[in-house]
Amino acid sequence: MERCVRLVSVAPHLQQTFALLPQVVRIEAVVAADPEALPVTARQLLKLGLLGGRLVLDSLRVAETPEEIATAPRLVVSEGESWIELGPDELSRDLRAVFTSLLGALFDARDTANVLESLAFQSQSLSTLRKLTGHMLAATDVDQALYLMLAGITSGYGLGFNRAALFLHDPETGRFVGAKAIGPHDQAEAHRIWEAIELEDLTIESMIDNYEKGRFDTRFQQRVQETALLATDDPEDELALALLDPESVLFVRDKPKNPSLASLGTAGEFVLASIHPHGRLLGLLFADNVYSGSPIRRDLLEHIALFVDQTALVWENLSLLQHVAELAQIDGLTGLLNRREFDARFERERSRSERSATPLSLLVFDVDRFKEVNDTRGHEAGDAVLRALGKILKRSTRGHDIIARYGGDELVALLPEVTAEQALAAAARIGKSAADEGISLSIGGATWPIDCAEVAALFRSADEQLYRAKTEGRGRAFVGGAGAKFARE
Repeated sequence: MERCVRLVSVAPHLQQTFALLPQVVRIEAVVAADPEALPVTARQLLKLGLLGGRLVLDSLRVAETPEEIATAPRLVVSEGESWIELGPDELSRDLRAVFTSLLGALFDARDTANVLESLAFQSQSLSTLRKLTGHMLAATDVDQALYLMLAGITSGYGLGFNRAALFLHDPETGRFVGAKAIGPHDQAEAHRIWEAIELEDLTIESMIDNYEKGRFDTRFQQRVQETALLATDDPEDELALALLDPESVLFVRDKPKNPSLASLGTAGEFVLASIHPHGRLLGLLFADNVYSGSPIRRDLLEHIALFVDQTALVWENLSLLQHVAELAQIDGLTGLLNRREFDARFERERSRSERSATPLSLLVFDVDRFKEVNDTRGHEAGDAVLRALGKILKRSTRGHDIIARYGGDELVALLPEVTAEQALAAAARIGKSAADEGISLSIGGATWPIDCAEVAALFRSADEQLYRAKTEGRGRAFVGGAGAKFARE
């Protein structure tokens, strides 16, 4: 009989439906001796009773008397003083119909309303998750995907938290660095956002459109980006506890024990969830209702886990794709752009400078007597020189400057909106930094439109100045005819 019961299939969504029963109900069953005579619905109810949860199988026995045999199968399902008897006719219906009968017979209207509300909330959350996952899969970068994830946590169409933030894990330091956040900066901003949501009836699609057009408050995000979370040795440290728990963790504290977490201004109830697709720790999710003060429903934790698990997989895939794309653009030795990527960006900057009539400068760097370094000290020493030079260029230029290894020991820097005088000053600064680390450079530079009529001629003009720097003694720079010496040969 048990084997026959366990072999029957119960759809996962029906298992979840019975899990929403307001209270535990108990089953007492009387069945015929032949297991195959047991209706499918009866087997399903008995299986749910064996699996544990809201249905518990108290007893099962085989019918013995003629009356019992004639009325078998018969299941008495009870909750407290309330009970309902399910005979052959009731058990011939499907499981969903039986669930409705149980609700009506065992529970009052308030309990039934709670079940319906739970089902509606679950349905809405799954619908939002489906929409967000679709948009995340269509996202072109990780930043947008992370915003969409937080939109699902905070949106009234999702889980409805006041604020949510993502902190990325830094394996080298063990810290969690603030990356992305959605939510109001203060109480006044919270009320303004809630009024706008209700008045404008904002949807998930509206929130996505607002992100793409930059129409969202960034002050809370700026606060998060200035925050780095680090676990302490305190046994009650929330961050340490969350990292030990594979599920979302709800904390109730007047003030967080973790000082870096306390800097976010959270109090009362808040949630932390570690994000670890395939066992790889990517980051930490924080969410709270600090401005509304609404209690965090315990059943939200399960939904948070669903959001985190699904969206984290998309996040991981986008991160991998971005990493692969970066590898195709980056020179493996110096960490600078490679020649192909530099050429592509040069074309974009050339077009932009010609349209806006703004200057565009190019610097070309060549390591003096680099061949001698390779011949006398070996190629590893030569590689070390190039790596060091790559680091110097990264820290000596602006974030939007375009730096690349163009080939061999030749490195280049494209400087948008930089005049000839500024380019020469940058070349002198870089040359001196290199000399301080024992690297002698010759640098040539040119600026459009001062040194050439066409932007495409920048390379030829810069190469001419580099040749002049070489022939006049090395350890110096020439940009558009003006020179600067920064090291003795």
